[in-house]
Amino acid sequence: MRPVEQRNFLCLLADFVTFGTGMSFASQATVLPSFLATLTSSAPLIGLSSTIATGAWLLPQLFAANSLAGRPRRKPFVVVPAIMGRAVFLILGPVVFILAGHPETTLTVFLLLYGLFFVLDGVASIAWLDILARTLSASTRARLIGTGQTVTGAAGIGAGVLVGIILSSNGAANQADYALIFLLAGILFTMSLLAFLFLKEEPQETMERRLPWPDYFRRLAEILRTDHDFRRALVVSILMSGAGLATPFYVIHGLTSLKFPEISVGLFTSAQVAGGIGSGLLLGWVGETRGTRSVVRLWGVLALCTPLLALVLPALGRGVPVDVVMYTYGLVFVLVGAQGNSVMAGFINYVLEFAPPSRRAMYIGSANTVGSVSVLAPLIGGWMLSAGASWPLLFVCAALIPVAGLFLSLRLVEPRSRS
Repeated sequence: MRPVEQRNFLCLLADFVTFGTGMSFASQATVLPSFLATLTSSAPLIGLSSTIATGAWLLPQLFAANSLAGRPRRKPFVVVPAIMGRAVFLILGPVVFILAGHPETTLTVFLLLYGLFFVLDGVASIAWLDILARTLSASTRARLIGTGQTVTGAAGIGAGVLVGIILSSNGAANQADYALIFLLAGILFTMSLLAFLFLKEEPQETMERRLPWPDYFRRLAEILRTDHDFRRALVVSILMSGAGLATPFYVIHGLTSLKFPEISVGLFTSAQVAGGIGSGLLLGWVGETRGTRSVVRLWGVLALCTPLLALVLPALGRGVPVDVVMYTYGLVFVLVGAQGNSVMAGFINYVLEFAPPSRRAMYIGSANTVGSVSVLAPLIGGWMLSAGASWPLLFVCAALIPVAGLFLSLRLVEPRSRS
């Protein structure tokens, strides 16, 4: 690699790792559900946090993509919204601390600030992904994602241990504990932005131009109507995301139904990021040597196995000490972490390779926006539980939907084989 490419690789890697470690302190599978459970007993509201995060991150990207068209530089379109987003998350911890003792107010303010952070990050992510594709070749990009996920996993194990210590330090976890955790996440998010600022972007002229909004949406409709391979990939991603029906509730199941102690939240966070270590190495190697289509298919296998494991493990652990069941149940979160990595290394990287360079931002924006249908999954899961559905029924439903996506993925084309 040229010196400027090496510099950008390191900047993007540092950005990737610090942001990913920050997400370990704000995990949608462990920390957030356990925090919201201290504010409300409503399963739909607990599931709403994942819906808000995913929807707020995905929906703005369709509009951000058109704003990028024809711009020779992408970096400012990352930096400006990222600065605002980091500022929002940095005040989240202090706000949660100040509002302690007022659960309804805390819940409302938290969801608003949390959603705003992801709106701003979603706007920045379109330009960030385009920079990733512009700056690095397909194989180097796969290596960066694999390396980044592995290093993030190693750092995330430490984050999980720290989360467990914080939440168990005063007996029952309280808002002050979670306020500290969110503050640590905000600091790491800020560090990721600082790393990105050192990236050197070389302007690239493009024939693409910003379209009037009616023309832009007609172009999007044309892509979805005529590009059958791309449309099939979108359907695959939506179906595999159906596993999200149960994702926010694995930790709630452990705390309420299986009677795990609060320290299990830290254990499960570490297990989740440990899954990221192994999967980062594996998925990076598969993406570099076999192509992103193979990674997408691995995503489907993980999406199927995660709820099935949550269904089977507690049944196998009947009659044994709760600590043994707790550590065994951590395997569920190992798969959750691996599954999360496969979305970036698989589907998102698939779209980056698949899309024509001149329309890459449009393809990314449309893929993520159409994929926002998946935000309904955690909300539906919450409604199922509030309507009286059993844990086994929830986990079975969460396993059945990805099966269809896994079969459909057998018909995906490999982007690198396209002429």
